[in-house]
This record gives sequence, structure tokens and C-alpha cells, in this order.
Amino acid sequence: MTTMLAEDASPDTVPWRALLLLGATSFASSAALRFCDPLLPTLAHAFDTTPGRAAIVITAYAVSYGGFQLVTGPLGDRYGKVRMVQVGAILSGLFTLACAFAASIEQIALLRLFAGLSGAAIIPNCIAFIGDTIPFAQRQAVLARYMVFTSFGAISGQAIGGILADALGWQSVFIMAGAFLVIAGTVLVVQQRSNAVLSRRQPVPSGGMRGSLAEMAALRKRPYARVVLSAVTLEAILFYGTFTFLGAHLRQAYGISYTTIGAMTALSAAGAAAYSWAAPFLLGRLGERATLGMASIFLAVSFGLLALSPPLWLIAAAIAIGGFGFVLLHNPLQTNATQMTPDARGAGIAAFAFCFFAGQTAGVALCSVVFDRFGAQPLFAAAALLLPVLVFWFRAGLARTRPV
Repeated sequence: MTTMLAEDASPDTVPWRALLLLGATSFASSAALRFCDPLLPTLAHAFDTTPGRAAIVITAYAVSYGGFQLVTGPLGDRYGKVRMVQVGAILSGLFTLACAFAASIEQIALLRLFAGLSGAAIIPNCIAFIGDTIPFAQRQAVLARYMVFTSFGAISGQAIGGILADALGWQSVFIMAGAFLVIAGTVLVVQQRSNAVLSRRQPVPSGGMRGSLAEMAALRKRPYARVVLSAVTLEAILFYGTFTFLGAHLRQAYGISYTTIGAMTALSAAGAAAYSWAAPFLLGRLGERATLGMASIFLAVSFGLLALSPPLWLIAAAIAIGGFGFVLLHNPLQTNATQMTPDARGAGIAAFAFCFFAGQTAGVALCSVVFDRFGAQPLFAAAALLLPVLVFWFRAGLARTRPV
């Protein structure tokens, strides 16, 4: 097996132009995942159904997107990660554009299912490409910058979706999201011809796609991989399962408008962005172990404040602190995931992304039961206690199992 590019790359060189192109495509992908959230009332009215039934357009995308990542990662290992990102973006964009011309909610759901299948190729292969290209010493700081695109994509998808639907109709949202994906994928195709980093041929795992799938199956036998995958699953359950109900809590407890709720929840992405710019300094001065310790403090303070239902200005601060704390934990998780299968990074990142997505789904389902019966405060209090425990368990697991 040929040594991976990350081991041969100059440690002083980061191909920011290539990463910017991949980041823009990931921004579009994250926006496509969330832009339907505010459209449910509009779609329900347009097709004479209920918001609950209209939610099939979200479910169809989420199920196909989450499950098919297990396939698109090995496909990237075999046929090229950048190529899979290009194909995924263009196809997902075309299916999304077609939704604007659908005649029923069922047609939109079917098209969204295909958009999710193709869109699943984008983010995991981008992360795997970064793992192949950037030396491990620099990788965590680079991935922190990359996370800005995915974080703001998710927030922007929700915000822009609601604004465009009110101003121009629900069809305009699908046209905008689809066009962005198609343009991003096409630009990648054009740029690959002239960009030395994007066009560089990457080693194919021994055995091709079958070998990549074998590497994925072998993860369950590797203690290091089990620590990383277990930690990201629990992180998604505890953080996203709880954070999902923050907006409903703010509406019930404070009676503020949905616009204000949207602006306040967006502070989480602002906190994540702040970390992305501070990451090189923090990692250079403190290192991974200390930044994980910081994550436990930030997460405990954030959810502890939310559990106390303080004044709104403190709620806003807690949300931003929580966003910063989340990426303090998720960034080293993501970085270590790129090392689980160094000879088939697409497979390893696909398993990581699937666990993260499955954890979010399970977390929302579990926390919804608690929220309906007891409200949000018990959820926030549990997260304030359990997330720091998770951080220290993960840190100890890395020290025990990470290959030297």
C-alpha cells in the first residue's frame, strides 16, 4: 500500500484554495439538509395536508442521507473522493431543483430521498480528503476551519428557507438550494483540471471497494475506533438531542418571537466560528488534552446556565458558549476519526458520520419523551452533568488506545 498523501505533504503547506472549494460545497450540502424545516407549514398549505404529514420531505432526506453514507465513503476510496463530491453535489442539486416542479407532497418526498442519497457523498468525502491531504499535526486546526462551512450552512439553510418562502414562495427555496449545489459541484469539476491538490491521484485501498468495506467492518475490532465511534454517538445524543428543544423551551418559557429564537440559536454557530479562528492558537499553546478539558468546562457552564432559566442575555451567552464547547469536543473527535482507517479514510469517516447522524436521531427521539413530560430543564441539567463525563472518558480512551 502506498503511503497516504498526508504523510508525504509538507507540514508548512495548507492548500486553502482547494479547501475553500470543498468548504463551499459542504456549506451547500448542510443548507440542503435543513432548509425544509421552516417550510412545513407552507408545504402543508400548498398541498392541502398537515405539517406532520408534510414532514415526510424531511424524513425521506434524513433517512437516505444518513444511511447511504456507509456506501459513499467506500465509493470515494475506490473512485476518488473529490469525484464523489462533484457527482454528489450535482445530482443532489438536480433532484432538489426538480422538487420545485413537483405536483404533490409525495413527489417532493421521493425527490428528496434521491437528493439525500446523492448528497450523502459530499461531507464525508470532504473530511476524508482533508485527512488524506493534511498532515496530522495540522489536521485538527484545518478541520476546525472546515467546520465553519458546515455549521453556517445548517443555520443559513433554516434562516434563508423561511425568508425566501415568505417572499417568493416555497418553490424558490428549492431552486436556490438546488442551484447552489449544482454550481458548487460544477466549479469543483472545472477547478480540478487546474488545481494540483484536487487533481492529485490518491491511492486506492488494497482490494478496491471490497477492501474499503472490509476496513469499515474491521472497525468494531479496534479499541481506538470503538472509543471514537462510541464517543461521537453519545456526543450527538446528549448535545443535539437536548439542543433541538431549546427553541421550544424559549418559546414556552419566555414567549419570544420565532425570529428572535432563530437569531439566538444561531449564536451556537457563532461560537463554533469563534473556535475555528482560535483553534491554531489554542492547539499550538495548549494541545489536544487541555482543549478537551476546556470543552468539559464550556459545556457544563452552557447547559448549566440553560437549566437555571436565567435572563435572556445570559441565555444568549450560554448558547454561544455551548457552540464553542461543542466544537472543542467534536473537532478532536473528527480529527481522530481520520486516523481510524488511514488506508481507507472514506470508509472510516463514513462510519463516523453514520454514528453521528444516528446519535442525533436517537437523541431527539429520547429527549422528546422527557421534554413532553418534564420540560427542558431536566434535559439541560442532564447534559451539563453527562457531557463533561463523556469528555473525560473520551480523553482517557484516547490515551489508552490511540496508536503511537
